[in-house]
Amino acid sequence: MSGLVGWIDFDRDLRRHRPVVTAMASTLAQRGPDGEAVWTGEHAALGVRLLHIDGVAEEQPYVLPAGEHDIVACVTGWPTGTEAVRADLAAAGVRLPASAGPTALVAYAYREWGADFLPRLTGAWAVAIWDGRTEEMVLARDHLGGQPLYWTRTSTGMVFGSERKVLLAHPEVDPVVDAAGLREAVSQALPHGGIFSGFDRVGAAEIARWGRDGRLRRHKYWSISTQPHTDDYDTTVATVREILARSVEENLTDDPSQLLVMLSGGADSSAVAGLAADSLARSQRGSLRAFTIEFKSSEFRADVMRSTHDTPFAQEVATHIGADHTVLELETGDILDPIVRVGMLKSKDFPTRQYDMDTAQYLTVQAAAQEGRRVVFAGYGGDKYFQGATWFTHKDLVLSGTFPWVALAQKFGAKNGFGTGLFHADALAALGFQEYYRDVYATAVAEVEYLPHEDEWQRHMRRVAYLMNTRFGIDAGSYSAAGLQLRTPINHPELVQYAYNIPNEMHNRRGIEKGILRAAVADLLPQSVLDRHRSASPVSNHPDYPAGLQRAMKAVLADPQAPVRQILDVEAAGQVVASLERLTKDRMARADVELMLQLNLWLDHYRVRLAL
Repeated sequence: MSGLVGWIDFDRDLRRHRPVVTAMASTLAQRGPDGEAVWTGEHAALGVRLLHIDGVAEEQPYVLPAGEHDIVACVTGWPTGTEAVRADLAAAGVRLPASAGPTALVAYAYREWGADFLPRLTGAWAVAIWDGRTEEMVLARDHLGGQPLYWTRTSTGMVFGSERKVLLAHPEVDPVVDAAGLREAVSQALPHGGIFSGFDRVGAAEIARWGRDGRLRRHKYWSISTQPHTDDYDTTVATVREILARSVEENLTDDPSQLLVMLSGGADSSAVAGLAADSLARSQRGSLRAFTIEFKSSEFRADVMRSTHDTPFAQEVATHIGADHTVLELETGDILDPIVRVGMLKSKDFPTRQYDMDTAQYLTVQAAAQEGRRVVFAGYGGDKYFQGATWFTHKDLVLSGTFPWVALAQKFGAKNGFGTGLFHADALAALGFQEYYRDVYATAVAEVEYLPHEDEWQRHMRRVAYLMNTRFGIDAGSYSAAGLQLRTPINHPELVQYAYNIPNEMHNRRGIEKGILRAAVADLLPQSVLDRHRSASPVSNHPDYPAGLQRAMKAVLADPQAPVRQILDVEAAGQVVASLERLTKDRMARADVELMLQLNLWLDHYRVRLAL
């Protein structure tokens, strides 16, 4: 259930092209360590890489007869809310096989009701359904887009898959990136979409259909909406607790030995860990396993994104909830390893703007996979839905008139966004960051709906909340690259809708960000953690890291064939890497070098042709 691929083409007999579909599926080997399966029909083909959880070895692609034709379904991720659908099928007289898992359920439900049942599924999932009766491919994603699904056209059809690399494996698809794609990859407008020329993705809460006429019909079945919040404070706290506890319960594995919680000692991950440990204890299913990231030989330093050191708080939470806790200590050299750089790149298929932070997570989940874990719980979503991000708490960023995270970068001198300081003038002109931010921001905030009684400040805060809800996706790439399934219980559509309309003064009643979330789990966590302000994921402060960046960038500058030279301001880059002290003390300069190094690797490894 970890990765899917597909191809639809009415001008070819795809039964003759099974090797192409197999090659596409093989690009997802890291997502599904438990096997591979391919189905081919005359004009449609589907393939999967399989990840078995709780001992469930589900048949995929699942072929269900429907009269003279077949319905063929693939599911990736972990849909919840399936019991209600299963009950309604039983009430309708549909008998499912005793061993039917989520994919069989999707196939039977689709045969009974078409795609109308899909909005009833929660959790993170993506589905592909070939309907042989209508000769139509149906693609869909969950409410919040927790599982990706990309697509692109071929000369006579369409291919799709869980990662961009699936599409690049098709013989008719070339890795071309135009100005719009490069800008999308490196800017901070978010979210990241297709990036490669001609690539797109099925949107969150979207159902898309492709038939014989070659048109993709797209329908959005859900979005957050502005509504009056009528509950008082205590009722609000209780409602958040009830929805979140239910979501945690739905996402728990039957076998706790397959589950791991990423624990930072912050409110989000601690809330999820506390609820999971409480559920396991009440049902006597065992204890919880937790991992925390730490950089060995690197002292913690507070900065604009990090207020306190994670490890002491994480250890206190683990002791309090009775979790089996490991602090995974990383050496700076671990994240500088060229093999790790390539692995990190392939987990995303494009460069990350926060290499050291993201790579620490990548290495941590790799270690978790080596323990035999299959599912990782994480607290992603708390900052988005409960007003926890930095830009919610800084008035100048709220009132900036642009994306507040762009305004934060500009506040520290990065006028085109974090990591963009080493593009040469021609590349900057082609990318047009300033106009792009202005236009995309205007389009985004035009979608916001307000309540009649909201004053100007409340309208500003709602805009930020809307942008956080709609522009920040969940990137599970590093987890999938380790053969792990990421589950994020805070990302439940009912909870997201409810939290979006909680007034900001109620969110901040306790005088600390994410006050409602903290109050909802106050009985489960130590007071010190409930009072801890938000702090971003750790980064290395060891001098070996900037020294490693300096060496790597000097090597790029010495290589006249380095592909990044197409867009790099060589003189400016030379000035930055000439000073190790600057790379050590100036995080913005460090980010500029990090991005260019990753762009160079991406352009080379993926054989990207820039068409600016």
